[in-house]
Amino acid sequence: MKPISLRWRIRLLVTLVVMTVVTAVSATSYLRFRTAYLGHIDRMLEIMSKGILTELDEPQDPRELADKVRLITDSPWRGPETHFRLWVEGDDADLAASVPARGKKAPFLWDLQDVGPPEGEAPVFFSLTDKKKHFRALWTRHAGAYGNVNILVAHPSSFEHRRLNELLVMLLVVGGGLILAGATLGAWLVLLGLRPLGAAASRLAGITDANLGKQHLSDLAVPTELEPVVHEVACLLERLDAALAQQKQFVADASHELRTPLTLAQSTLQLANSKDRGVPEYRKAVEETLADLDRMEWLIHQLLTLARIDRLGRVPEPVDLCLDAMLQELAIEHHARASEHGGEVVATDLAPCVVHGNEEMLALLFSNLLDNAITYGPPGGTVRIGLEYGPDACCTAAIQDEGGNIPPEAMPHLFDRFYRVESSRHRNTGGAGLGLAIARQVAVQHGGDLWATSTPGTSTTFHVRLPCERRCDDLPAGGAV
Repeated sequence: MKPISLRWRIRLLVTLVVMTVVTAVSATSYLRFRTAYLGHIDRMLEIMSKGILTELDEPQDPRELADKVRLITDSPWRGPETHFRLWVEGDDADLAASVPARGKKAPFLWDLQDVGPPEGEAPVFFSLTDKKKHFRALWTRHAGAYGNVNILVAHPSSFEHRRLNELLVMLLVVGGGLILAGATLGAWLVLLGLRPLGAAASRLAGITDANLGKQHLSDLAVPTELEPVVHEVACLLERLDAALAQQKQFVADASHELRTPLTLAQSTLQLANSKDRGVPEYRKAVEETLADLDRMEWLIHQLLTLARIDRLGRVPEPVDLCLDAMLQELAIEHHARASEHGGEVVATDLAPCVVHGNEEMLALLFSNLLDNAITYGPPGGTVRIGLEYGPDACCTAAIQDEGGNIPPEAMPHLFDRFYRVESSRHRNTGGAGLGLAIARQVAVQHGGDLWATSTPGTSTTFHVRLPCERRCDDLPAGGAV
């Protein structure tokens, strides 16, 4: 089911608010008018009741009592239609009544089953209905000369009911009009308030990959509440522009790097095929071509590795690892390659540390750093591996070679993809410029960092800082915990 649009949600909310306010005001007004109308009658009934009470203090003839009560209830300013009934508790006969007992004129004076009797002498006010006529009644008790006497006085309230009904109709009509007007005004205000979003949407609709970095949203006139949203969208566009530029550069660099070994292999084969040659020359051409194909295969592997790391965006299947044991094993593995050039790989001062990460990815990180140190370090040099536990629940690994031939201007770009120091661009040792980029990406995905320091003519050190779960002094060395 498609969700309701924001425009209709706000319209519905405004309409509900207007309906609530109008209903509350109408209900309050109606109740106040009703209280005022009925309160006027109730005060009049109280006056009648008090007048009747004065006549019950001394015994007198029932007919005379009825006449006096009738004089009290039939005063010109009270109207002639007021009914009354007086009867003694426990006696079926009435002391006085405005109509004959259980007559047809006012049967409601005797049908009081739905009305609760008063407690003590506290009066009870209630409404009665006789066919189409409405009455407001007061029922009270009085202990006097006749005993416990019940006094019931009922005054017509049909006029007040008509006025209240007319008021109710008027409130419904006016309230409905106000709700309709409020809904219309709310819809207009919503349309006016969402107009900046429409302008922003139109501006965004005109953005393509060709002008992604040229669109500026800061000149849009938006409400204060929407300024953070517009700012974040502008920042998002900047990040997208940077990512798109990086992707284009990546594709261009990858194409160039793949074209280089293909061009070299093609040139070698064309040169070998240009004239008849001896077997040694053909063998040399084949060996050079195979070397170029191996380099291209290695480059494709690096590209796929980098793409896989970018696609994951997180550390897959992390486990607790003894980092010192892993570095010790990698030192042994890479020592054989370093010894081919008269060098060595030495792991010293490895503090026992446990990190939470992917074993394959961390091994790739440190293998790339060791390969880089062996490849670009001086022949016969020593590569040293160190690991220390920091006080901030992090451990720092250091891989140092004796090269020190990285110029200062190259340091900020050392971990950029496809970046290579100019002195390393030759066929035998020049890499693709992806190893350090992959290592940096793995370190960042593990919540750490990778940076380099270089002292010209002395040494170059790569530092890897990773969150450390705990020290593993009491754990056996080797692999996952």
